[in-house]
Amino acid sequence: MAAPKRLDRNLAAGVAIALAAIFFVALNVFVGARFTSARVDLTQDRLFTLADGTRQVLAAIDEPITLRFYRSAALDRLGPYYTAFADRVSDMLDEYVRRSHGKIRLERYDPQPYSPEEDLALGDGLQGITVSNDGTQVYFGIAGSNSTDDVSAIPYLAPERARFLEYDLTRLVFDLANPEKKAIAVLGDYPLPGNQLNGFRRAGVLDAITQFFDVKYLYGSIDRIPDKVSVALIAQPEKLDEKTLYAIDQFVMRGGRLLVFVDPYAESMAATRPRGAKAPDAIATMEPLFAAWGVAIDKGKFVGDADAASRVQVVQNGRNVVTDYIAWIAMGAKNFAKDDVVMDGLKQINFKSAGAIRARDGATTKITPLITSNDQAMEVAVDQIRQMPDPVALLKAFAPAGKRFVLAARVSGPVKSAFPDGPPASVTDKAIRAAQLSKAKAPLAMILVADSDVLDDGSWMRTQSLLGQRFNVPIANNADFTINALDNLSGSRGLIGLRARGLGRRPFEVIDAMQRSASERYRATEQKLLSQIDGTKKKIDDLQRTEKEAGVLLTAEQQRAIDDFRVKMIDLRRQLRDVQHALRENVDRLETRIRVLDIWAVPAVLALVAIGLALYRRRRVTRAYAHGHG
Repeated sequence: MAAPKRLDRNLAAGVAIALAAIFFVALNVFVGARFTSARVDLTQDRLFTLADGTRQVLAAIDEPITLRFYRSAALDRLGPYYTAFADRVSDMLDEYVRRSHGKIRLERYDPQPYSPEEDLALGDGLQGITVSNDGTQVYFGIAGSNSTDDVSAIPYLAPERARFLEYDLTRLVFDLANPEKKAIAVLGDYPLPGNQLNGFRRAGVLDAITQFFDVKYLYGSIDRIPDKVSVALIAQPEKLDEKTLYAIDQFVMRGGRLLVFVDPYAESMAATRPRGAKAPDAIATMEPLFAAWGVAIDKGKFVGDADAASRVQVVQNGRNVVTDYIAWIAMGAKNFAKDDVVMDGLKQINFKSAGAIRARDGATTKITPLITSNDQAMEVAVDQIRQMPDPVALLKAFAPAGKRFVLAARVSGPVKSAFPDGPPASVTDKAIRAAQLSKAKAPLAMILVADSDVLDDGSWMRTQSLLGQRFNVPIANNADFTINALDNLSGSRGLIGLRARGLGRRPFEVIDAMQRSASERYRATEQKLLSQIDGTKKKIDDLQRTEKEAGVLLTAEQQRAIDDFRVKMIDLRRQLRDVQHALRENVDRLETRIRVLDIWAVPAVLALVAIGLALYRRRRVTRAYAHGHG
């Protein structure tokens, strides 16, 4: 009677395995249908997980926003790098739609040449990319509109900005949700609007700022920075009275953001003063606020950098000498923060006698460097360049400290008022006194630059003449840096906190090697065929043009020649397709194997593991039964 029992157990085990397989398939179908929006981000840099800042922006959307994603099918001609990035953009947009809870509507378009979709893309301001010799263009960008028909766009989604994709998308959504031009307050003693000495000619940086922002100038002693101002730009404030300092303090307490330019020696301002006149100390003026914000700029010292020094011509012992001037330094991309959107795309920023930013002991804020010197740098007394600077002597006495100095930085974190005992006596407005805040409502958001000469036209551009016309030519990115900083600070708190993500591209080295090998084997044949096709097409065009221009019908022999050329072109194109197919044949085969492994291998392995466990358990039960009835 043991055999039937064993048979029953075998049958039960087989039925159990079959049911397990059915349950496994059913579970996959159910999960795929029920949890279509659920996803797990397993990428190293969390490329598809939205940052908290982005979620804050999406949660604050009040009115519907429509995003139009333009992706030409021909974009794949540019290579798998573009295809992978386009897929990432598409997935990211889907996540934005999901997180917006219906506030964002996504439309997808494939703009074909001369189609209504192409007209719509051009109307939205997208930039076409030429992908072939015949001028065919593809489109890869995003445009959006809000309920009041404001339109904003990313004309071209450059893969080079892949690290900043989330910032760019979130900025687009934020601008559509908040379409009004941001208000910027300008105060301080640096003559950005111009003065009598220069005929009230505005600084080039200010011209650039006014293109993007609603600029409000605050002169003299002020009681309060208006609430509608999102960012205050403070430039070399040498004469701020206590009431104005309190206005800045309370602006920060209410959540206002700051872009501050302060240095130990403003050369462009010193040049307009009488010889020997000593300028007021802007760092000392800002000291009460800096102390409350946990930052300091060393007074009376500038950063000299031998590796970044500008070449100047001086008179030495009666002759002209070209030498390095360590006070005038040009910072390049290697000196910039790599993961901060403010620095993205900038190549060079020029400084003149810039100071060094440092944190104070016990500070509650955090300093995140944006621009640092090279390690071949040192601090030098400003007195050595205040009157008659000697670049040669400075270079001879140069002794590098072997460390980097911070020239520009973000300052963030919780802060308290610099006026803990209440408003100063000079503040007489009862409403302002009653509204005092002793603690900031939001963390400090400030970009501090230890130099004001970066704003001087002579630091970053040159004036040239051509055919009687004068025009300015930028030689550095000083203005671009200023605009980037204001743009970033004027966004939401979420935008300020966004940082660059890692690159989404993870190269498939085996596939890349196969593509290179195939290219080496077939590229010459492909180019030969393309040349023959072009030559054949030219012959047909020449015969047809002769007929049109001469007004004489082609002879039967000429018409046969055209027909033969056309047959030849069809054959050449067939050969070209065969060659191009050969270019991808091995890659396609490998991709198919990878796809099969991805789709079937993992479930198969899990099923085999389940079967193995079931067989193992069955064997243990059989052994136990046999041992008990042995």
